[in-house]
Amino acid sequence: METEQKSIRALKCEQSVLSRADGSVMFSQGNTVVMASVYGPLEAKIQKELSDRMYVEVNYKPKTGMPGVAERGKEKLIKTTCNHIILTNLHPRTAVCITVQEMQDGGTLLSASINAVCLALLDSGLPLQCLVAAVTCLVDKKDKIVLDPCIRTVKEGYKAMFTFAFDSQKYNLILSHCEGQVPYQLFQEAMELCQKASHIIFDFYRQAVLRKFSKELL
Repeated sequence: METEQKSIRALKCEQSVLSRADGSVMFSQGNTVVMASVYGPLEAKIQKELSDRMYVEVNYKPKTGMPGVAERGKEKLIKTTCNHIILTNLHPRTAVCITVQEMQDGGTLLSASINAVCLALLDSGLPLQCLVAAVTCLVDKKDKIVLDPCIRTVKEGYKAMFTFAFDSQKYNLILSHCEGQVPYQLFQEAMELCQKASHIIFDFYRQAVLRKFSKELL
């Protein structure tokens, strides 16, 4: 097995981009750009009110057109991740609304969206039990693992594509999404490669938070 790419694409972000949101971020990973916003805690609608925890709502908006099956799938995966990292039990009978707006698809939209949401949650000040970093890789037709592939690489075809999300405490796996099928050994190697790459994203979060606090102190 060969690994074609050993690092993720350049990361950039701008926090607090929406004045009316409790937390927001414009996040780019290579040529992939998404904007995430957080509103809440808010009063939950009666049909969504939970007596023991906060209700998490996620809306994913494509660059053009109306949301479809693919967008609904992203919403479900992002919501699962958010329910894991937000301390929802601290705000029962309330709701938080998280919106992800796709700005440019340069590949790996799911992992970029999860990372953008994590930064937006940090910006909002909602209590979190941990942070999350998502990384995507694919196994190409020659069984090479490509980390954080661009859209061009994705369109060239692949045997399988994986998105993994890890927590910031012990780098445990909290989300796994797979498309395609490969031997377990390749799956394991892909997951380990993404786990190592998640450290880069967590380092980026720390730098982003420090940069924001430095600006606020000036």
